[in-house]
Amino acid sequence: MPKFSNVKISTAMVNHYLSDITVAWFNHHELPPDEMQEYLPLVQWMKQNASNHGDLEYLKLAFEYLLTHPDVNYEDFSGGRYPYDSDDIIEIIDFIYRTIWSDLPAVSLNNSDDVQLVSIAILNHYPYREHKCDFPKIHL
Repeated sequence: MPKFSNVKISTAMVNHYLSDITVAWFNHHELPPDEMQEYLPLVQWMKQNASNHGDLEYLKLAFEYLLTHPDVNYEDFSGGRYPYDSDDIIEIIDFIYRTIWSDLPAVSLNNSDDVQLVSIAILNHYPYREHKCDFPKIHL
């Protein structure tokens, strides 16, 4: 991923990929899993999906931000009508992060200093993702 300062990442993009876990789980289950490990196939799907769309590094930055900023309203990332509270979402994000980026050191606040989550529609994500515009500091 290019090195940018003040990277802005769309919360809609983060929600989109988290829904690969939080929403997709309930396509075949009535309750959340007993163990995080049960999410593994969905995490692998989410990783492939994000990788295919060129979003994996931005998703990593967003997760680092979320894991180091306890003032975030994590329930905003719960997928809407599903029974996840803030602690559940933090646990899911941590599991995803440790699964996909298991070879990296633990997340520290320094990793996310230049990241900002912004409320911009996911439809605005596509031109920036391809870096086809003159404003590459925003990843929506």
